[in-house]
Amino acid sequence: MRALKPTPRQAVRAARTAGGLMRREAARKAIHLSSAVIPLLVWVLPRPLAVLLLVPVALAAVVIDTARMRMRAFRYIFLRWTRTLLRHHERHGFAGATWMVIAYAAVLLLFPKAIAVAAMLFNGLGDAAAALVGKRWGRHRTAWGKSWEGFAAGLATNVGVAIAVSALDGGLPLAAGLFGAAAAAAVEFADLPLDDNLRVTVGGALAIALAAAVLGIAGAG
Repeated sequence: MRALKPTPRQAVRAARTAGGLMRREAARKAIHLSSAVIPLLVWVLPRPLAVLLLVPVALAAVVIDTARMRMRAFRYIFLRWTRTLLRHHERHGFAGATWMVIAYAAVLLLFPKAIAVAAMLFNGLGDAAAALVGKRWGRHRTAWGKSWEGFAAGLATNVGVAIAVSALDGGLPLAAGLFGAAAAAAVEFADLPLDDNLRVTVGGALAIALAAAVLGIAGAG
């Protein structure tokens, strides 16, 4: 059966919808990109001070999101300012930003500094690159909506992160960093139930640590 050609009004409406979605995703990923400040601070600050700063931020985010879910008045105020940035499932659960600071605090507590910094940048830069390229230029899509173009952009960004961090800090062996870069891109691309901020950050750090253990290399603290 021959497909019906959309009317001019329908075409304009579709274009506006697509443009609005792109602007919303760009705003979300701007937050992702700005989160790169966190691993940079972790890099330059003494580890105890970085923990002292980041862990309370993660706890505060959990408290705020819990209050939002349980207190109607607080939820109304919160959504009034953040509704356009939240995905539908985030309105009834933890926001992506909350999962992000939880993940950042977790890898900082559990892994050597170089591994933690790389994993945070996989999320802050790689995930943002994958989303923005996928939304703008993605043509070859999976059944769950991700694009191979976005995956390639995320992988390339992660590889750049691994090379840079490894060059600056011997605590991240290059081979292990590259394995972590690929793993982080893969778990971002896959259709998994966990929030992508959590699975990219923690998954990337775990993959680096596993590869380093297999290769018999101990990361620096």
